[in-house]
Amino acid sequence: MNQKNESLKLKLTYLFVMVMFGIMGPIVRAIGLPSPVIACLRAWISSICLILYMVITKHPFDRNAVKWVLVPMSLCGLYMAIDWIGLFESYNYTTIATATVCYYITPVLVFLASPFLLKEPFTIRHFTCTLVAFVGMAFVSGIFEPGALGSASQADTIKGILFALLGAAGYAAIILTNKKHPDGDPIIRTTIQLSVAAILTTPYVFIRYDVSALHFTLKGVLFLLLLSVVLTAALYIVYFSTVVRLPARSVAILSYVDPVTAVFVSIFFLGEKITVFGVIGTILIIGAAIVSELSPAGKLKA
Repeated sequence: MNQKNESLKLKLTYLFVMVMFGIMGPIVRAIGLPSPVIACLRAWISSICLILYMVITKHPFDRNAVKWVLVPMSLCGLYMAIDWIGLFESYNYTTIATATVCYYITPVLVFLASPFLLKEPFTIRHFTCTLVAFVGMAFVSGIFEPGALGSASQADTIKGILFALLGAAGYAAIILTNKKHPDGDPIIRTTIQLSVAAILTTPYVFIRYDVSALHFTLKGVLFLLLLSVVLTAALYIVYFSTVVRLPARSVAILSYVDPVTAVFVSIFFLGEKITVFGVIGTILIIGAAIVSELSPAGKLKA
């Protein structure tokens, strides 16, 4: 019973994290800076905050333990940089709808790779639910709406799709590597990943933008701190602590709560309208998640 309660607690915690990820849209928009710049600053601020926290609280630091996770967590930092840069670059060449659909193939990649990399069982039911959730994601993204594909050339569209898929591969690699190497202090693991991501995204930002021309406002700075300290530094600790303890199939299917939350946030806080496709997609995602997590007896698995 205790194991079942622990499993249910982990899933609810992961759902909470996905919901929090889903509310980032209005916050990012309120900052008023290019998304890659926000991502880079977010990584720097969050990693510095975590380092300061460990210094001030005299957080235990076992050098031998750190050595065991330094390489895989540094790789995760690289994957994080690839994830962010791939997604942001895709927006420059294709529509947000197309980029989002390609990017959210991540859970499918995680599910397909888990039997080989994590030795987790493959089931037709969970695979079907993951695919249904992906189709729901396509509906939610608005890719089937008139004009969703935009007027970009075929070459640019293909380039945008490839960048989005690169970001998806980076995201999937983060999840799989963390699950493959679950040991170690969550705070230190998160700090390493964010620090490496900060270092690797900095050259990209300086190449792409005239940093001296960036305009900061008090409102933007406050929202940037909220994003970096609360929704990155603190939330990523919870995220990485949870994802390593959940089955890959649960991580895959529950990850689609993120975009569904983003849709509802855009409706209630940004005044955007939901379409029939959006409603259908939301129903498919929620239904797939419920069916995926049902036990053979027809009850939700704890």
